[in-house]
Amino acid sequence: MRLNRQRREVAFVVEPSGRFWLPAPQNLWLMSTAGLAAAAAGFMGLIEVGEWLRGARPSFPVGLTLLHIGALAFFYIYPPVYDAICRLLKRDRRTVLVPWEDVVAMYAFNPGLGPGAITGFGWSFALVPPDPQRPGYTLPGAGIIVSVGGLPGALAQWEYIRRFMEEGAEAITPSAKEWGVEWYNAYVTREKAECERTNDPARWRRFRRKRLWEYARFAHWYTEYRTKHILPKAVPSDWLAEWSKPLPESQWAKPSQAVTELSDHLRAAYQRGETFVEMGDVEKRFGINSIKFRQTPYPSFPFK
Repeated sequence: MRLNRQRREVAFVVEPSGRFWLPAPQNLWLMSTAGLAAAAAGFMGLIEVGEWLRGARPSFPVGLTLLHIGALAFFYIYPPVYDAICRLLKRDRRTVLVPWEDVVAMYAFNPGLGPGAITGFGWSFALVPPDPQRPGYTLPGAGIIVSVGGLPGALAQWEYIRRFMEEGAEAITPSAKEWGVEWYNAYVTREKAECERTNDPARWRRFRRKRLWEYARFAHWYTEYRTKHILPKAVPSDWLAEWSKPLPESQWAKPSQAVTELSDHLRAAYQRGETFVEMGDVEKRFGINSIKFRQTPYPSFPFK
């Protein structure tokens, strides 16, 4: 997904319509099964390796180790294989350009269910494009969804994006640079110094075990590698490169009158000390209805 505030458009990647015999990489059941296989094999593998080191097991647990590695590799191997099969069968994805004011933001409350009880609660935030030809539905496979800590977190995610699109980059705060090997080394050093200051070796051991279990150093190294070497090569080409070029301010798309009035009301409320989380339905509160339903398809282009 790409946001273009000057054109007031959002580019979404849309999956081909219709059923397909091969599950998509983002399929919940597929990812859950692979994740369970990786976690179970890793847990059992650790136990078996411990037995092997103590001499209680005659041979190294090669099978469990290969299953764990294979399940982890599945997350990286399956998506390109799926894409290759789709291209072979002419099931190419498309990119659609959705007007910013058509985009739907929503949050969901997800209780975690266990045998006989609710075991936890979760919230998620989603940004999706509606399907003009099927009212009440979204375009297939398009949009983003992220986990958030609760309703305030979901509203904050939306307001962050909304202020960028309506007011520009100067209206939002930059994200903290909490990634990369240098940041991670400084983080570990601070934690170690705090444990030494409080003379708490148990806390330091728990901290190290948790970071090892999370593959923390590798994750930060890989994030830094992707940011510096892979993402710069992912600059869009063809028509998307032209669409992404900056425009003179005189050519910027203008918001509708309803959205302009709502933005003015929100800015005035912020100056009075109110927060977005506490406002409720702003359209009902300020008596402005900005919802319009489109009937024609969005512009569609090949996805590359």
